[in-house]
Amino acid sequence: MKEKVTGIPVPAEGTPEYEKMNKMAKRAIPLILIIFTLGILEQQAFGMIFVNIGKQLGVPGQASLITSIPGIVLGVISVIYGSLGDFVSLKKMTFLGIILFVAGSIIGFALGPINIWAVVIARVLQSAGGQVAGSVFLVLVSKYVSKASRVLYYQIFVAVFRFSAALGVVLAGLVETIDWRWLFLVPIVTLFFIPALNRNLPDLHAKGAKVDVVGFTLIGAFATSVTMYFTDNTIFWAIASVITLIAFSIYIHKAQNPFITPQFFKNPSFIAVMAVIFVGYFFSYTINAGVNAIGLNVYHISSAKISNMLVWSILLAAILGFAGPILKKLGRTLSITVALTFMGLGLIAVAFFIPMGPVWSLAVAPCIYYFGTSFFYSPIVDSATLTVPAEESGRVLGVNDLVQAITGSIGVAVFSGMMSSGFMSGGSVAGIGAGVASTYANVFIVGGIIVLAALVIYLVFHKVIYSHADIDKKQ
Repeated sequence: MKEKVTGIPVPAEGTPEYEKMNKMAKRAIPLILIIFTLGILEQQAFGMIFVNIGKQLGVPGQASLITSIPGIVLGVISVIYGSLGDFVSLKKMTFLGIILFVAGSIIGFALGPINIWAVVIARVLQSAGGQVAGSVFLVLVSKYVSKASRVLYYQIFVAVFRFSAALGVVLAGLVETIDWRWLFLVPIVTLFFIPALNRNLPDLHAKGAKVDVVGFTLIGAFATSVTMYFTDNTIFWAIASVITLIAFSIYIHKAQNPFITPQFFKNPSFIAVMAVIFVGYFFSYTINAGVNAIGLNVYHISSAKISNMLVWSILLAAILGFAGPILKKLGRTLSITVALTFMGLGLIAVAFFIPMGPVWSLAVAPCIYYFGTSFFYSPIVDSATLTVPAEESGRVLGVNDLVQAITGSIGVAVFSGMMSSGFMSGGSVAGIGAGVASTYANVFIVGGIIVLAALVIYLVFHKVIYSHADIDKKQ
């Protein structure tokens, strides 16, 4: 019988070999975090201004593809990279990521102004390359940083994510003063990190490890087909969605070692928490673009001014990224309840604050939404891992990333279509008459109701979600 591959051996904490790897990891981590920062910066910047780019290239109806398709890729590769980190060389993974990151930058800068598909391809490569750093960071910390220090590193990781998002929004706001294609060139700086990373990243791999290429390909094809269907509603993508889903279902039932087994989908706790994640994150890729659209088309102010107002809400979330002790005190249930409540009300507030002016709708209301997001990620992910045995938690984390990417990508395609087509422009309960402002208000109200629906799902299925866990007093 073939011996099962468990992963690259990790030296015991306190041994000379471990101390050596610990020192190397601590030297590599700052550079890895910078690469990760640039990846998030690019994601947030283009996620805010894709409407501007679509208009400039003469294809406003396809503009959401700039965010939705790279979002799908981000979700799929997060699952892949998370799995690979246990088996392959972190050094080779990182170098491959840098190559993809820089290749996307060059393509976007050179060909982006010519065709929207060049922008999409460039962003796909950047997403695929930049995400390596995030996965490598988590693997380095989990393997080569002491248990006592890991929490601090994870908090830094969340805070860096938020600050990167804020910086991306600020840079996106400069789109009217500089050509947006210059944003693509920012990641070129990562090439200078290669010598130091070459000295400090582990170059170990596990023999006999195999990647479920077929499984990842099928789930990626399904996710892409669904997103494309919601983008242009053609029958081809509808059929492709059904075929790839059936193929994936057949594959995981027949394959010997699929990356995810059918048992996952027979687990009511797992399904319930994934439903909360899917519904709760449905508006996540849309809020920045929606706020930008309101500023441009309702208040007729520049993207630079819009970003200066929006950035404060993201910085608030960044600061609250260090709210670990607060979350621990509140417990999972209360944290998730508070999170979804504020996220839903924050989106609805954007609509009702539109008549009050740009500061209220573009600066104050988003703060309510982002305040909620700070209390959502950690406890909902923790809840997801409790639905399966510890040995399977890695796959759950990967599926969580994939679900977040799929729902955000579908959401931005759906809501962008609504905004560009003048959905419900006849008036709004937010006290807005007929016109473009009514469309934006109604879209945000719908988004808020959807997020609040996630709260209802969570409360109704609360006992189901935690049925496999040892519930502590905080729940």
